Amino acid sequence: MKKSIIIVIVVILLGSFVKGQSNLTPYLDSAQTAYANNDFKNSVRLYLRVVEHGYESPQIFYNIGNGYYKQMKIANAVLWYQKALQIDPTYEDAIANLKLAQELIVDKIDPITPPFYKRWYKNMMLWFSPNTWALTTLGSFLLFTIALFILFSNIENKLRGLSMPIGILAFILSVGSFFISKSAYNYVTNRSLGVVMSPSVTIRSTPYEEGTKLFTIHEGLTINITTEVEGWYEIRLEDGRVGWLMTKDVEAI
Repeated sequence: MKKSIIIVIVVILLGSFVKGQSNLTPYLDSAQTAYANNDFKNSVRLYLRVVEHGYESPQIFYNIGNGYYKQMKIANAVLWYQKALQIDPTYEDAIANLKLAQELIVDKIDPITPPFYKRWYKNMMLWFSPNTWALTTLGSFLLFTIALFILFSNIENKLRGLSMPIGILAFILSVGSFFISKSAYNYVTNRSLGVVMSPSVTIRSTPYEEGTKLFTIHEGLTINITTEVEGWYEIRLEDGRVGWLMTKDVEAI
């Protein structure tokens, strides 16, 4: 009886998911048509309706960014390209268009150059998505297990001879990819980014209006959010500068 109830619940949930997806199809089709007809404002509106219904994907976010870019709403374009990359840091089209949009903003920040080994590790981490690295870990560990089984079985000596080097390489790959997948996951989920949406924002030394004015930033700039205190964000720029601004001036990603 319990098994039957579980099956019915699963079928209902799957049916609701499929129905929800089919209900969004007209919005997606209309959004694509509007974009093709250069009606970028309506295209963005329709894509946002899809997002409001809980459907999220890097492709949808990328399309919204493109719609804003075509309207020259650069801060919004940067925001949605960054949202796409938050889900898939390897999305090449979003990376390319984000660079184009960032060329049009006021602030040009020269990031602090990290040591070579950190840059190398980050590049390697972003070769694939966290899920792909996780699958690599599982696949290589499975290969290691098979090689170990062959090594201690009665299979012919030739295969047993090959199993040891293959098993060692598979073990090293599984351990390495495990740590990389963990780093990639933390990079995607733990980074707290935001995009400045106000035309001009004064960064202060403390989370108060009376705080010392440190410097000014402008709309479209991507910032790292480190702390939130009663309507204020503490931020860090890529060049190492830190300060506080009001949360109303930023759209968190």
